Amino acid sequence: MKQNIFDALVIGGGINGLSTLYHLERLGCRRSGLLEQFDAGHEWGSSHGQSRVSRTAYIDPVYIRLMQVVRTQEWPRLERDVGASLIHPTQGCFFGPPGGKQENYAKANAEVGANVEEVDAKVASKRFPQFDFQDDAHVLLDHDAALVAAADTVYALTRIAEEKQLPIKERTKVTSIDLDHNPVLINTNTGRYQTERLVVTAGPWSSELLPFLKPDLKVARQTVGYFEMAGDPEDYRIPNFPVWGNLGEEHQGVYYGLPEFGRKGMKIARHVTAGLDDDPNEYRDAAEVDIRDLRQFIEKQFRDPVAAFIDSETCLYTNTATEDFIIDLHPNHPNVAIGAGFSGHGFKFGPLTGRILAELAMNGTSTVTEFEAARDRFSIDRATIQ
Repeated sequence: MKQNIFDALVIGGGINGLSTLYHLERLGCRRSGLLEQFDAGHEWGSSHGQSRVSRTAYIDPVYIRLMQVVRTQEWPRLERDVGASLIHPTQGCFFGPPGGKQENYAKANAEVGANVEEVDAKVASKRFPQFDFQDDAHVLLDHDAALVAAADTVYALTRIAEEKQLPIKERTKVTSIDLDHNPVLINTNTGRYQTERLVVTAGPWSSELLPFLKPDLKVARQTVGYFEMAGDPEDYRIPNFPVWGNLGEEHQGVYYGLPEFGRKGMKIARHVTAGLDDDPNEYRDAAEVDIRDLRQFIEKQFRDPVAAFIDSETCLYTNTATEDFIIDLHPNHPNVAIGAGFSGHGFKFGPLTGRILAELAMNGTSTVTEFEAARDRFSIDRATIQ
């Protein structure tokens, strides 16, 4: 039983869980480990795939400030530790109709002094001739944007854990957690574990483990498509092609995409957070209607026609009503930290989220002043705790 006793345990091996394990070791917690119900790097949750968007352009100054911290501190630290490039700079291009959402984005970025430039459709078309912008489109060029090598990041964090001899217990599904037990008692399909401190980063399965989160979290399955375009392939690769987003008026109309990276085809998806509550235990392939929807958007927004549909994949969002993250201590158990509800925009924050969660678990507070200044934004709804 001694081998199953820890100073700190993490449940969930996605980007946030692996980043938390990485930072627990940095804080000196050598007897820490991670429980993952699938294999490391699995494709059933929210952290798989070759690439993710990194952007400073946000509608909210709180997230802009956190992005500045993760971009200048945590991603460089992780890259130094693994000896590899995980962030690949390229322009960000975020566009939409005048007024409303675009104006709010521009205002927030100006308030914080983010390296984001507002241009009109004519200027944007010269910079990115791949797009067919509407004449009245307002465009934000994010000069600090990048493509995150997502699969490489997950692999790197897993490798660091192995090198530091931090156990990652794969195919270990948590069946119950006794928070009142001292130390915390965790039952799994492979045995019992005890830990002084616990961090739950279970993604779509968070509310299964902590039922009081159910009112706050909804799971939405997303479809991602990969398309080969008829133009010069280099036009759709870094540095010629941006990470981009169409900031439409309606929330259901937000599309985004990335350059070809790690696999064939330009990546495109539709960001949907409202009206869905999917079962994470029921895997489904991408629906044909979703693939058609992505293709229709490409035909409307890009000058080159589609040469071929290459492939698709699905991933799961775990959404809060406001799309704010939950990063908090359990109100009744200060030795339990919770990271959940990353609402489809959490990967790029992963190394910073992991630092915050590790510090909360170990010390009850974080050294990230930008987080502490807005900590209430990321708190658990106390009304749901019984």
